[in-house]
Amino acid sequence: MKERGKTIITGIAVLMAIAPLLMIARSAAAQNATAWVDIATTTPGVGCVVDVSVEVQSGGDAASGVDVSIALSEDASGDVLSVDRATTNGSGVAWLALDTSAGWNGAKTWMEVVVNGSYLGGKTIRITDGGCSGNSALLTMDGAVSPVRASSPAASPGRSTSSLTSALSSATSGGSGSSSAVMIPNVWTYQQQRGLSCEYAALSIATGALGAWTNEYQFDAVVPLSENPHQGYRGDITGAWGGTDDYGIYAAPLAPALSQFGFKGHLFYGAGSSAELTDSIDMGRPTLVWLGLAGDTSFDDYAADGTRFQLTPYMHVMVAYGYDDGGVYLSDPGTGEYKYYSWGDFMWMWNVMDGMALGVSR
Repeated sequence: MKERGKTIITGIAVLMAIAPLLMIARSAAAQNATAWVDIATTTPGVGCVVDVSVEVQSGGDAASGVDVSIALSEDASGDVLSVDRATTNGSGVAWLALDTSAGWNGAKTWMEVVVNGSYLGGKTIRITDGGCSGNSALLTMDGAVSPVRASSPAASPGRSTSSLTSALSSATSGGSGSSSAVMIPNVWTYQQQRGLSCEYAALSIATGALGAWTNEYQFDAVVPLSENPHQGYRGDITGAWGGTDDYGIYAAPLAPALSQFGFKGHLFYGAGSSAELTDSIDMGRPTLVWLGLAGDTSFDDYAADGTRFQLTPYMHVMVAYGYDDGGVYLSDPGTGEYKYYSWGDFMWMWNVMDGMALGVSR
């Protein structure tokens, strides 16, 4: 929220703090799809570029114009080593590659396959001291896939921005059953590694969606510390969630941090209206949103220089990547899951933070 005063609200009930955390997020309506994933080798050496093809069908028909993403992450740490995305051609085939240059001999990794934002499955890839061929694999993955409409900037030159075409035309999308859902493709789920690193984890999700995953720990070195979260990170990032001494950070200091990794941050306050948020998603910008999950429990605090700012117990940050007539689609780093909130529930939480948001672009 902006640096201004807020009415101090006291006497918060424990139930009020807990109840919003129990909200059930609805999944988007989806259509079953099958993907055949052909991996050139499951035991590549370090520095290999491994060809991966993904053929997608639904109802026995090839699904063209589908957004397909793969990611290679190290099992123990969860660090992402390689990400690639492509759109299926007229035969329903997408051509991708895994790059093992960031790996090491002996690393056990997991390759995830995501189709139109829906996780279909994966495969263990062991990085060895060998070559870049041999031990190929052909996998069959089935799952529910959202027939979403991609935001316009998500398209690459020469690629279609349509989602599942005739194969899925009879399906509806959107948590509300609306067929007019707008979503940014390739937005992953990811769970934050520390108790209060949701903001940095959300940046990882947003940058990953734009093709250059930035590890949450990389932001530690480029973001200052400050008692005022409008100026830097407040408190201990390994602290317990819900308090205000160990707390987190607001949007303004994250924009210059993003610029150090080749991204742009677009700060806005959308309190009272969803228009700026939907505009941001329409422009293909995964958008961080600051939410008061326990409602308006806010109070004012003051920096040493007298600057007044708001603190909100149970503040949390998620990435908004889609919307429909009924509500908002989010990737929640707190749980590592996709969420869907109705517009009423979302605005109730977002307005607490004055609709603070940060769109991310390249």
